[in-house]
Amino acid sequence: MVSKEQKIFIGFVTLAILVLFIRHELIQSKLVTLEIRLHTLHAASIDSMQATVKRYPPPKVVPKVYELQQDGFYRLPDVQENEAELQYKSEMNIFFVVSTIFQAGLAKLTPRQSCAIESAARANPSWKVFVLFVAARGFSFFNSSDIVSLLPLENVYLRSANMSAIAYGTPLEELVAAGTLNNASYVVENTSDLLRLLAVYKYGGTYLDTDVVVMKSFNELPLNYMVSSGDGYVANGFINLQATGVGHEIAELFLRDAAQTFNGDRWAANGPSLVTRVLQKFCNITEPWYMTREKCGGQFVVLPPEQFFQVYYPQHGWFFEEEHTEEVMERMKGRILTHVWNRMTSDIKIRKDSKVAYIELAKQYCPNVLKFCDTAF
Repeated sequence: MVSKEQKIFIGFVTLAILVLFIRHELIQSKLVTLEIRLHTLHAASIDSMQATVKRYPPPKVVPKVYELQQDGFYRLPDVQENEAELQYKSEMNIFFVVSTIFQAGLAKLTPRQSCAIESAARANPSWKVFVLFVAARGFSFFNSSDIVSLLPLENVYLRSANMSAIAYGTPLEELVAAGTLNNASYVVENTSDLLRLLAVYKYGGTYLDTDVVVMKSFNELPLNYMVSSGDGYVANGFINLQATGVGHEIAELFLRDAAQTFNGDRWAANGPSLVTRVLQKFCNITEPWYMTREKCGGQFVVLPPEQFFQVYYPQHGWFFEEEHTEEVMERMKGRILTHVWNRMTSDIKIRKDSKVAYIELAKQYCPNVLKFCDTAF
């Protein structure tokens, strides 16, 4: 005969099993829904990509495995451990660097960062786009929707980056190994400044900041270039250097200068100030406006600011103001890339259904991200 206590115990066990079963079914339901959304988004992205970039061949399908861990997160493969993915010693790599420190090491992107990445991938389908996360080990579908929107793009690779491993064997090896970078006042900014230089030095290709929209293929630009910011400096937010020849030589000069003059207590000291100083010596010219290919040895050039800065300070807010949409879009015609000034505009909130220029650009060049994000962009 079953006692009263045993009946109570059996009742509790049954209730617990029922609760676990319901929770399991809810999780499975969410995963199935997500899978359907990803499948639909993948099909739409391929159709849209083919329509947008008819002039260029479709991207090669490269297996990208994000392993599901026991904690329920997907692991970001290490870029050093997967160097075979890179178009090694080639100009057809695009690098983005995300050096933000994330809680629990889980990568996140904002819609605007993801827009930069998607637009670069769509405009350059035969190039490989690497997003290098310095302080993240993985990502989750449930808190990284702006990362999920990039997964259908077959030429986008989300990778973790170990600074010590990447700096090994380079002029920055000792500086990174000594922990100098970690003790800097602007550790996030300085890490980004140095990792972009290491990437183009080791592998060759193009580095881009995450506050851009890419509208046309980089195949239309010459090899080995940077861009004047128009204020007496060379911008370090756009770097194209080959991993051989003059491109590699310039990248090495950047790294050697950084190793000797690194200043972690001043913002941008290892960014525009560094690259401008090095190029002034290399081209034997003080003003970036005059750093033409002819003046810089015939194989490197600093492009004029209007190439990438069509809307310049203090007009940077025009991307977010409906009354300036028509003029901004007119300035975009025929351009390859535009810079949207995240440092000055990140606090400006816009709805995804607004009629400002930034949303018009997103509709054309990063439709996956715009479709997948919430009401705010």
